[in-house]
Amino acid sequence: MRIEKDYLTINPYSRPGRKLSGLLGVVMHWTANPRADAKANRNYFEARKDGRNGYGSAHYIVGTDGGIIQAIPENEVAYHCGSSQPDPASGKLYTDEARGRFGPYASGNNSPNNCTIGIELCPTDSAGNFSDATIEAAAELCADICRRYALPVNVITTHHNVVGWKICPKLWTERPYLFEAFKMTVADKIQRG
Repeated sequence: MRIEKDYLTINPYSRPGRKLSGLLGVVMHWTANPRADAKANRNYFEARKDGRNGYGSAHYIVGTDGGIIQAIPENEVAYHCGSSQPDPASGKLYTDEARGRFGPYASGNNSPNNCTIGIELCPTDSAGNFSDATIEAAAELCADICRRYALPVNVITTHHNVVGWKICPKLWTERPYLFEAFKMTVADKIQRG
């Protein structure tokens, strides 16, 4: 697993510099930009520091070549799964799953950003497919995080499962069985140590 640390500048819009309140989950995303590699997506988050493109970031970005960029330290907040829109199914700010997983971090002004690590995956196409190298690196990264923090594989979820209205990652939202297969791969890697 190749991880390049290339931290964002501390700023109000993509790296607030606040500490996580503990780690309760890992949230998977897709960049929705098949033409951009991990470095370009990291730089997109960096460019948000002036506030013109709103809030957004992630701790890690996994490229199509399997390379990983760490944009924010794991013990800091990234803006990757907060919401200002209600979940269509529950009518509440976050899904039933998110409220069950993250408790007070998924209600009111509190956000799951305060207790989760966000991982962005670079797709190969607009359908949201991922290269084998991306999946392998993401599975290694998730297994490593779960081992280091003594977390079970079921702490891994998707952006869609947290907010309900976002089709993210597209492929796994439309074909959830592929996300389940990914988690099985992670579980196998955790067991093998």
